[in-house]
Amino acid sequence: MLDNLQLIDERILFFIQNNLKTPALDHVMVVLTSLGNGGALWICIAVILIFSKHRQKSGVILLSAIFAAMFLGDDVLKPLIGRIRPCDKFPEVEQLLVIHSPSFPSGHAMVGFASATVLFYYYRRCGIIAYLMASLIAFSRLYFFVHYPSDLLGGLILGVFTALLTILLLSLIYQRIEKLHRKFLP
Repeated sequence: MLDNLQLIDERILFFIQNNLKTPALDHVMVVLTSLGNGGALWICIAVILIFSKHRQKSGVILLSAIFAAMFLGDDVLKPLIGRIRPCDKFPEVEQLLVIHSPSFPSGHAMVGFASATVLFYYYRRCGIIAYLMASLIAFSRLYFFVHYPSDLLGGLILGVFTALLTILLLSLIYQRIEKLHRKFLP
């Protein structure tokens, strides 16, 4: 079964390489993938929310989900699973971006979809745009031949799960704090 998944992953990647790559699209994809580097776009949104008078809670939860996704993906799962990236497996494919860390799960996808899920939970319209942006950033990772499609799918699922768990846990903490606040500071 894993061999079949690997074969499907490789066929999709080579389809993208052979049919979608263009010099003009290369520039667009560099911008998209850069927005996801280190969670830059999502961290900026979280900071803006934190400094907004009535949106601090959603900003704190967003920032927490980002860092939880980064930790789970980059520090726990990637070293544990150790999947070789397509750019390392197929060095003969021209590379615009080369990364030599493990491939699964995609950190860009995991952080992007965790962020989009938090944003969708609090702000539906903004969340839809965030899901679209997370999808484009994730696709850029296929375009640059640094992730397999299943890396993105794993990142998506784990990102959504991480976001939902973060929302649940931090909402409970916020409820306790508000209850204590009402009790001791009427």
